[in-house]
Amino acid sequence: MKMGTNWMSAPRSSTLFLKGLGEFLDVESKNNANSSGDIKCPCVKCVNNVWLTRDTLTEHIVCNGIMNGYDELIAQATTQVHKEVAKVGIWGKKSKGSPQNHWSFRLDNNHKLKKITIDHGVLIYSLMLTFEDSKGCLHDSEKAGGWNGGDQIHEVTFDPDEEIVGINGTVDVSTGVYSGYTIIASLSFITNKRTHGPFGQTTGTPFTVPWNKGSFAGFYGLAGYYIDGIGVYLKASQDTARVGLWGTESSTGPQYRWSFCLEKNHKLTKITIDHGDMISSLVFTSEDCLGSVHVSNKAGGYNDGSTISEVNLAWDEEIIEICGTFGVSSRAYAGKTISSLSFVTNKRSHGPFGRATGTCFSVPWQKGSFAGFYGIASYYIDGIGVYLRATE
Repeated sequence: MKMGTNWMSAPRSSTLFLKGLGEFLDVESKNNANSSGDIKCPCVKCVNNVWLTRDTLTEHIVCNGIMNGYDELIAQATTQVHKEVAKVGIWGKKSKGSPQNHWSFRLDNNHKLKKITIDHGVLIYSLMLTFEDSKGCLHDSEKAGGWNGGDQIHEVTFDPDEEIVGINGTVDVSTGVYSGYTIIASLSFITNKRTHGPFGQTTGTPFTVPWNKGSFAGFYGLAGYYIDGIGVYLKASQDTARVGLWGTESSTGPQYRWSFCLEKNHKLTKITIDHGDMISSLVFTSEDCLGSVHVSNKAGGYNDGSTISEVNLAWDEEIIEICGTFGVSSRAYAGKTISSLSFVTNKRSHGPFGRATGTCFSVPWQKGSFAGFYGIASYYIDGIGVYLRATE
């Protein structure tokens, strides 16, 4: 997608300007961000001397305008390819260190995943993926991990109409000769037809991440002697990908679907949580670049909880992970509900709110990806998922 530079002459509150600015900042985030993910602000007031988060930088540019001399840089940046995928994860080892290396497998739009080869024993040693191109030719990826070999090699072969819609696994610490490493101990691959696995040994901390059919675009992570960390590439539809649901996955009876998705020039400033033994309702407050406050409709809340808590986010604070639990309610509506939630930011963890009972879940993502939440609700918050912006 090529925007050109005509957006620069459009009104700064217009859709055209915000879309062009967003693409420019996508490139700046990738190429010129510092180790914290911040970018030098090119607005008239800051004149490239202040490092800011993407959201704050957007507000500065929309309110103040871009300084002179950026035309050529913006012209180059806005000719680059539009982002198509969001990165979800990592579970396991999150940052590179000896002897880990980054690994990545990403499907092109006209490719189909045909097979996953898993070398495993008491943990996952290596992964190799086989895909088919548009001409019917098969290609093997490079092997991720496997400096040590496992006891068993299994192949997961997919039917022509079968695709991955989620993964389950566990994270543990290695033992034996190469002990003390955070590793992926087990993996299961969930498709629209069946579950393949678990492979490895289901010890340690569990994780699960579901997604919509048609969203899968690949895996990435860290590896060395073993598979140390794994994340997922998901295709973004209209700039966002949907990750989840956790809890109730489809609406019945008194349940309804709810959604809160941030506009690109808005920042989440507050979450209001009504809770007791479970999460009764959620309300989200955001602020636009002009300082106007926007409050979402309440999700859930047919029944009120015993406590109302507020999470107030600082100007440079953003959510990078949610953790929680879900189980079966013992109250008037005996269905699956979200029993607890924690909101993890780049500065701290807020929560848990509710009562941490039932099945645990957690989903981390890249800073700058968060775009909102969605789910199912009725008397309580019955299910929750996350909107993530495409970053690659």
